[in-house]
Amino acid sequence: MSSAAQTLEINQLREQIAGSVFTAEDAAYQEARLAWNRAVDQYPALIIKAKNAQDVVAGIRFARQHGLGVSVQSTGHGLHIAANDALLIVMADMNAVTVDPAARTARVEGGAIWQDVLAVATPLGLAPLLGSSPGVGVVGYTLGGGISWLARKYGFAADSVRWIEVVTADGELRRVSPTENTDLFWAVRGGGGAFGAVTALEFDLYPVPTVYGGNLIYPAGLASDVLHRYREWIDTVPDELTSSVVVMKFPDLPFVPEPMRGLVQVFVRAVYTGDVAEGAALLQSWVNWRAPIANTFAEIPFSQIGTVSSDPEDPVSAYNSNETLTMLSDQAIEAILGAIIADDSPFYMMDMRHGQGALQHKKANPSALSNRDTKIYLQMGGAAFSPEAYKRVQSAVQRLNANLRDSARGGYLNFMSGPEAKVRVQSVYPPETLARLQAIKREYDPENLFRFTFQFA
Repeated sequence: MSSAAQTLEINQLREQIAGSVFTAEDAAYQEARLAWNRAVDQYPALIIKAKNAQDVVAGIRFARQHGLGVSVQSTGHGLHIAANDALLIVMADMNAVTVDPAARTARVEGGAIWQDVLAVATPLGLAPLLGSSPGVGVVGYTLGGGISWLARKYGFAADSVRWIEVVTADGELRRVSPTENTDLFWAVRGGGGAFGAVTALEFDLYPVPTVYGGNLIYPAGLASDVLHRYREWIDTVPDELTSSVVVMKFPDLPFVPEPMRGLVQVFVRAVYTGDVAEGAALLQSWVNWRAPIANTFAEIPFSQIGTVSSDPEDPVSAYNSNETLTMLSDQAIEAILGAIIADDSPFYMMDMRHGQGALQHKKANPSALSNRDTKIYLQMGGAAFSPEAYKRVQSAVQRLNANLRDSARGGYLNFMSGPEAKVRVQSVYPPETLARLQAIKREYDPENLFRFTFQFA
């Protein structure tokens, strides 16, 4: 976009919108193009830092006029495919949150992160269904499903959505809900951002002012025993308890304290919404079984829910993937531990989240969400500070997925990374759901304008 005519049109676009427009010649371009996951190194043809929905409309119409693909991000946590030579719409400045305490709902703009919601909702004793990190964007997480620390009690975050405002590929701002544009309402909840740019949504909040949560930490030598016990334990717990078992291998890198480099530890994480004494009794059985290295369980205000996982706040370079499992079988345990504990393993994390509970309940407003009866959501991640490291983790993921075939049932949208957004989508849905998503994609985005996310075209 270097010709005089194109420069004139870009300047006209700048005059149309309340936000900012950057090209590679602008000083602000280098910062604006960055994703939170630095493994995605992208060079868009044009960047719009939107202030409102009309900026997004103007940007998408401009992209159509000039044959540009469109990528949308707030934080860039969930960015899948580099938006090279495309229009990148950054919604980070569209972060307003409004809570209706009587209706127990929150209305958020497309660039809000979960911390923005916590800041407004938790002083009112209300909790959103955010994931492990308050720094993640609300929209991407929710459209992909959204498994929170309250998931087994209240279901997927996508199930709590009341309505969504989305700009489709024709540049029209549409409201989708159980009574308006119902096909899109079905598709975007569980189908992700392939159908348009979400500028706002409203969802339910829940009366959860405090929870009982934390971690029990065990040494690597007990990893197999912990996973086998966890498999039996989760069959006995109520829906008020959502938990995971995490095998963590601290990277052998300078920013990690030397005694921790290469160290493997196992974390039993859980959040209980209900009587504190009941929650404490559920976790005491672990303490009675084996004394942990550390026990951080306590009653905490929901505003501090991010401390349970303590996910990184600063940008990282990583390759993440996932698998949904029907069970944590002996074969799966052996494959998972073998993949991460090996000295040459590129993985730093294996997180096995217990599903079922309210996640599997039939909903009044059906959506594209699939694999609802998954028992274990396995998330895996490895550092990818270079193209070589990225490929190394990718190869290790492929080997592990092959070794998990006996208990695997397909992927989960939110934990897919990079090229998986193109090639693994079919594993997420049953054939009839995938066919319906493809038909809706053809109807609303026949030219695949939104092609830097999950691919249904």
